[in-house]
Amino acid sequence: EPLSARLVAEGDDPAEAAAARETVRLAFVAALRHLSPRQRAALILCEVLRWKASEAAELLEASVVSVTSALQRARATLARKDVSAADAATSLDASDRELLARYVDAFERDDVEGLARALAAGAGVG
Repeated sequence: EPLSARLVAEGDDPAEAAAARETVRLAFVAALRHLSPRQRAALILCEVLRWKASEAAELLEASVVSVTSALQRARATLARKDVSAADAATSLDASDRELLARYVDAFERDDVEGLARALAAGAGVG
């Protein structure tokens, strides 16, 4: 099932679809603002795309232990932060805005490989 289709079922209220898209955007903003590139990649690959740690490790050219550790640190960091809509209002620098646009575009086009490539590039791989 496509990524974006998991958020809103066909025929749902357009306002709900817009809210779901904004929720995804806010999640990406929070990841950009609060997580290191490796933590961000591990979290999105494993939690959003539901990849196994071994698959994420292969993409990120890292060990499974390293990916698991990054995932745990990402979860802990976001749990400590008061991540909210205010994060979206905080300005991102130009490179983070570009990454955000790439993440959102790939997600909305159901381009799992494109999103994975963008995450890997942001983590300095490839």
